[in-house]
Amino acid sequence: MPVALSGRDLLGCAETGSGKTAAFAIPMIQHCLAQPPVQRGDGPLALVLAPTRELAQQIEKERSELRAGVDVVVAILGRFIDHLQQGNTSITRISFVVLDEADRMLDMGFEQQIREVMRNLSEKHQTLLFSATMPEEIEELAQEYLTKPVQVKVGKVSSPTANVTQTLEKVPESEKTDQLLALLVAEASRVEGTGHPFPLTIVFVERKTRCDEVAEALVAQGLHAVALHGGRTQTEREAALRDFRKGTTSILVATDVASRGLDVSGVAHVINLDLPKSMEDYVHRIGRTGRARSMGQSTSFYTDRDMFLVANIKKAISDAGSGNVVAFATGKTARRKEKEAAVAEKQARVASKSSIAGPTSVNIEDKYRFMFADSNNKKEGAADSAWDD
Repeated sequence: MPVALSGRDLLGCAETGSGKTAAFAIPMIQHCLAQPPVQRGDGPLALVLAPTRELAQQIEKERSELRAGVDVVVAILGRFIDHLQQGNTSITRISFVVLDEADRMLDMGFEQQIREVMRNLSEKHQTLLFSATMPEEIEELAQEYLTKPVQVKVGKVSSPTANVTQTLEKVPESEKTDQLLALLVAEASRVEGTGHPFPLTIVFVERKTRCDEVAEALVAQGLHAVALHGGRTQTEREAALRDFRKGTTSILVATDVASRGLDVSGVAHVINLDLPKSMEDYVHRIGRTGRARSMGQSTSFYTDRDMFLVANIKKAISDAGSGNVVAFATGKTARRKEKEAAVAEKQARVASKSSIAGPTSVNIEDKYRFMFADSNNKKEGAADSAWDD
């Protein structure tokens, strides 16, 4: 915060829940108070660009407020550029810029939009760039648009937070939902007699259809659950988050649309019904709990297809237990290399099984023989190719 108050550009890299918002909000308010008042038709003094919008206003209300003149605009890139193109606001008076969750914005394909805004700003402005990770792409962006920035690092960046107790359970794909129901019903029974509310829980799944199915299954068991994914309308997403924050709904079933940028205090448990494909996404998911120095819990179900990621998670847990926490690489390049390594590991595992289990080396019950084809005619299943994509 002192750096931001001094007027210097800042490159901040901090673990989730470390108070980044206050670090830029207070200096931003101070900056705006020191500027001449905004008049009708003026553009904003400060701009905060973020990857996702949790609470959106209707576009007509946005338009009228922007034209009336505002000191600060907090926006997602696409919406802000729309307003610029419609002439509802301008960037001529902007002298304080915040790029929040910059790594997430790059992941979502907003790099060109970021560059479009940054290169059209007035020459004299202060820029604060915050990121939960520091991949090569973020460093390149900082070098291009920040002027001699002060670099601030808070916590163990790009590492699983030590405040989260992590549990891994191998569960067959067909039994995952039943196992989840058993786990959460047992938790409901445990807290019922204590007088305490059901702990806020986020369940991450891979696909939108599965998200809805799991939420419906939980509700059928008498649990208060709601689905949150990109297929829901903005109104539905706002209602889901509002109910979850209030505790009216205690279980949020979500896809990765909520794995970053979702800041709900008091989340006690994160459950990965389906593991993500990268260590980076895993860390961001479990980072929804254990925030602001509180303790949290994560439970992850996995199958054989997740073994490469599981090995990395187990190593991270082991390293954390021994005090040797190592940050992992992040960004598009790192994820591509991780995917290539996962594919190589899978191929090696399949080859190893093929060399050990010959046609006469295993005694198989007749009812399972259909599962084993001649190795020369074996074809890759559709599910395998879909996963590898």
